[in-house]
Amino acid sequence: MGFVILADSSCDLPRGLSQKEGISLVPMPVSIEGKTFQEGVDIFPEEFYPRFPTFQELPKTSQPNLGTLKEAYESHLAQGNEVIAIHLSSGLSSTYETALMARNMCSEPEKIHVIDSLGASLGFGLLVLGANKIAQEFDSWKEIEREILQLRQKLRYIFTPDTLEYLVKGGRVSKTAGLIGGLLDVKPILHLTAEGRIEPLTKVRSRKAALRKLVDLMLEEIREPEEQIIGISQAACLEEAESLAKDIRQKVKVKDIIISDIGCVIGSHTGPGTIALFYQR
Repeated sequence: MGFVILADSSCDLPRGLSQKEGISLVPMPVSIEGKTFQEGVDIFPEEFYPRFPTFQELPKTSQPNLGTLKEAYESHLAQGNEVIAIHLSSGLSSTYETALMARNMCSEPEKIHVIDSLGASLGFGLLVLGANKIAQEFDSWKEIEREILQLRQKLRYIFTPDTLEYLVKGGRVSKTAGLIGGLLDVKPILHLTAEGRIEPLTKVRSRKAALRKLVDLMLEEIREPEEQIIGISQAACLEEAESLAKDIRQKVKVKDIIISDIGCVIGSHTGPGTIALFYQR
């Protein structure tokens, strides 16, 4: 019948938008003090972040269950569709490897196309939205794959956490980088590399300067902004995200801006107060 797009919940697409676009989301598990929840099913950002300071230990995240992925893939195969499954960066998680295993267990593995997003949060979500559009415009998998990989290469992920404490504790950035953020209210700007890993990009002296720097970096790098949907994701700092969107609109004409919550999976590692900006360059 055609191609359907499936992603895991760490793409942080607003639920209404993914449903409207016909994109399937597989929930990612989050373990909080010994109890496991499914992101977007029985744990949501609006309850997660207020509780964050009370956690005795950092929440733990893992890839979706192998059987859950296989079941999701098979449900689309049963409807006569081919599946384009896009998953959280292999530089941050083993979800992509688990997805490959799930594909190989399916009845028609040749009809399941697994892509490493090399991204996370709403930047990954923008890739998923783009892939959905591409899948409707092209007929062959080779053409679709080429276009998706070109889009993946263009996407830029930059963000500023309120603190590096959680990224360091979770092993996502080095302790050396963590020391940088603890000095004299220095605020780090981080990015995702071409390999989908988190690395420090630069640093500034205050939160306000960090938000300005995100916009400045985007303005330096963005190409054809009027054709782009910009993504902003935020962890319990919606007012700052809305202010960031307003600042962008005043400085450059863009097609649209989507603001989403940083979900519980990504937020387990970045913590509350994180703001991320996503665009193509």
